[in-house]
Amino acid sequence: MDVQAHLRQCHQAVQRWEEVVTACRLQRCEAWEHFRFSQRLQARRRQGRRIRCVRNLQMLWQRLPGRRWWVYPRSSDWWDNFVMRIWGEEKWLENFRMSRSTFDWLVDALRDVLQRQRTEMRAPVSVERRVAVALWWMASTMSYRTVAHQFGLARSTVAGIVVEVTRAITEALLDRVVYLRDPDKVSAG
Repeated sequence: MDVQAHLRQCHQAVQRWEEVVTACRLQRCEAWEHFRFSQRLQARRRQGRRIRCVRNLQMLWQRLPGRRWWVYPRSSDWWDNFVMRIWGEEKWLENFRMSRSTFDWLVDALRDVLQRQRTEMRAPVSVERRVAVALWWMASTMSYRTVAHQFGLARSTVAGIVVEVTRAITEALLDRVVYLRDPDKVSAG
């Protein structure tokens, strides 16, 4: 084989090799482009699903009935206008088992323990009303439901208030108000 033929064969092999490399590059570019296209297509589909989901949620939200009130509206006129303004000492003694001045002293003594913070949603139940609810429940044979209707509160609120006021009286006032003259004599019977 002469040198010329050998060079031709090498040159043809190099050309074939370049053709193969170019074809691979083209195929790789086509595969890459196809991959990028499919990625963009999937991203568009995901975005479309998100937009449809948000639109569906907005439509559902618009169909929901609006909340009519945060707290069920109840009337506290009996406590605000009748008891606090009209009742005299006789009615206070009869219903709360204490005078109005004793009630005011008890409210002032428990104010630091029972005072609640005002929020954006609603005003808290006043300390006077809290103490009155607990005393009314203790002084009568009424159920939480009846006391709740009387004071314009929910049953669960009345139950919580009774527990809170009773605990506050026990913790804040028991040692200041109840004295035993001779504890040994009392414990001996």
